[in-house]
Amino acid sequence: MEKDFIHNDLKTQGYTLLQGPKKETLRWTEIIDKDSAAFKQLHQGWNDLPADNFLSDGGHYRFRRYSVFNWNKDGDLVLLPHEPHYQSTYRNNMNGGVYRDFDPFKKETIDSPILKNIIQFTGNKISFSGETTWRIQAHQFRIQANADEAGQPTPEGIHKDGADFILIMVLERHNITGGVNHIYDNNKRLVFGSVLEEPGDAIILDDRMVWHGVSEVYPIDKSKPAYRDVLVLTFHNKMLG
Repeated sequence: MEKDFIHNDLKTQGYTLLQGPKKETLRWTEIIDKDSAAFKQLHQGWNDLPADNFLSDGGHYRFRRYSVFNWNKDGDLVLLPHEPHYQSTYRNNMNGGVYRDFDPFKKETIDSPILKNIIQFTGNKISFSGETTWRIQAHQFRIQANADEAGQPTPEGIHKDGADFILIMVLERHNITGGVNHIYDNNKRLVFGSVLEEPGDAIILDDRMVWHGVSEVYPIDKSKPAYRDVLVLTFHNKMLG
């Protein structure tokens, strides 16, 4: 059963892949409904992401929005007052140690039934230790690449986000190569690598058990736009304070 497959993967290896027409991921395929008008409308929210002006390497490859929610087992999803995003330098030695104030999600994105489905599905799958409420830090990312600059999905390299669980879902890969998701054990030994190729392909990670990173992306045709659109949700156990 799908529930046992996902729970077992998370408990034993710290990650699970939601990708392809496998029996265990049919429910995921149904709830994202990638060919629907609702999924396409959600993806429209990636077309006007502001530039990330906090990249300490001076890069111009990342565009993003950021919002924070509370979700509970009853299915209630509450948008919290907007706040800057903070990571310690231990978690992010490149861009950590500062409060980064990114523009919030737009209302159309917040109201998306697909976004609610994704959060509901993930929240239920990771609540196998009696958790009832999760704080969710939600990130929209577009990583661009061109002839002069590679796109870096994780310029900080191998890292942890300081969460309990993380969902990483691709919405589109457009005219790019690269962008391999790598997962490492707590000794930073590589244990898994995969490209999230199709809209809706996703990985759920237990951030306490593994480290992760994504390789650079490059344009296939350098004369045309090239980008990788991703939704990242980090789940923090509210029961722990």
